[in-house]
Amino acid sequence: MLTALSLVLAAVAAPAPLSHIGVALPSRDTAVLTLTAPWNDPAPRGVESQRLLAGEVGIPLAGALAVTVAGGELRTEVTVRLKDVPQAVLNLDPNSLPLRWEGLDRKGRVVAALAGTVDLGDREKVALPIRTLYDQFLLVRDVSASPGLSAVGVRALLGFYNPFAFDVVATRVEYRLAVAEQPILEGKRPGFRLRGSQWSDILIEQDVPLADVMGAVASFLGGETVTLTGALTVRTPQGEKIIPLVGGFRR
Repeated sequence: MLTALSLVLAAVAAPAPLSHIGVALPSRDTAVLTLTAPWNDPAPRGVESQRLLAGEVGIPLAGALAVTVAGGELRTEVTVRLKDVPQAVLNLDPNSLPLRWEGLDRKGRVVAALAGTVDLGDREKVALPIRTLYDQFLLVRDVSASPGLSAVGVRALLGFYNPFAFDVVATRVEYRLAVAEQPILEGKRPGFRLRGSQWSDILIEQDVPLADVMGAVASFLGGETVTLTGALTVRTPQGEKIIPLVGGFRR
């Protein structure tokens, strides 16, 4: 009888394979993850608390427990305050990230679990609100162009918001500013520190030959949007990670 009971408990606690992650960003400081897995059993009973592990790193959760079973799937929604995320997550590979959610009973026993290794860049498995992501954490502002006799002085501030409580070291940022698809400024800047839970402004400025950017400057002065493309490279214990950048600025 004890053997049979042990087998039943093991089956209940066995994790279902994580099939999809939906990410919402209701604010700069909060992420809501919806984790989904195939589930052909009845809805788990007695789930009174939960925990989320990224590799071996526990991710503190906020908000109420939300677990549903419908259409052959178990779905749980978890809220993460980004400032609560431990710095140890920098040790993890975002392209091969072990993720595990567990629903616990009042005695702390696992009664339901989802688990899998995910690539955060896999758009079929991980739904990221890319436009919202850039709008929340990247600003292109105070763009100016000062034409001279033979050159144009171009100046812009790039703002990066670090939602985590710990600092992040950027080893470089590469950028290309364009107006109506015509480049007006491009280059790279060496390392700087993104302070935790705040905006960091990075000034980029350069004198460029007037003949090279005359059309772009005319479009900018006429009110066309300045677009930014490029990449931010950050340092982690596992090596440098590259974050693509896309943004815009309108006078």
